[in-house]
Amino acid sequence: MTQSGIFIVMKYPEIGKVKMRLAESIGEEAATGLYRAFIQDILSTVQSLEISYHIAVHPPESQDEFAEWLGSAHQYFQQRGADLGERLKNGFRTMFEKDYQQVIALASDSPDLPIEILREAVIALQTHEIVIGPATDGGYYLIGFSRDCFIPEAFEGISWSTASVLEETLTRIGSINQQIHSLPEWADVDTIGDLQKFFLKHKNNPSMNLHTMLYLRSNPSLQHILGS
Repeated sequence: MTQSGIFIVMKYPEIGKVKMRLAESIGEEAATGLYRAFIQDILSTVQSLEISYHIAVHPPESQDEFAEWLGSAHQYFQQRGADLGERLKNGFRTMFEKDYQQVIALASDSPDLPIEILREAVIALQTHEIVIGPATDGGYYLIGFSRDCFIPEAFEGISWSTASVLEETLTRIGSINQQIHSLPEWADVDTIGDLQKFFLKHKNNPSMNLHTMLYLRSNPSLQHILGS
């Protein structure tokens, strides 16, 4: 199998700097704690996939803090660019420079993303030029390219953080007529409504050991907000 790699896009979980829409409802400290749990969950899933992965950190100067928190055994690189589009585009270029032939970019906002979806994405890139995972909010949680079919334009002129991200991205890709494999739709957790749906989905499963669920179960004030 041709060498495949994943890079996970992460922000350093500093209070007041992450998950700001959630913070409006649950407070900055709780939102930051949740995002830390999100990162641990998605990282655990990727590690279970047994594929080479890198952590793409933002802001760039947070790499040492990430390594101190998550450990130095992971491979890190700094995100570069003025907006998300530039950072994603440069992330793919960084990975291709490391001689990966298929590269997947993965967000860190879907803590319960199943390993089966990630496995499907890796396998699909062996026979397709592009793979994309639609998010329920109109964005995407994953996008991947084969090296020979990389389309930088997919990240240019996109209305980031809106419900039209996926549509705009597919329009740019479609204009170049590449072969796309679409993954199952999955939910990001960006708002209090998203978090309520996530909690209701998993709260009655006592074996659900996601870091995110453990964090929610250990925080009575959050359970009150979520209507437990």
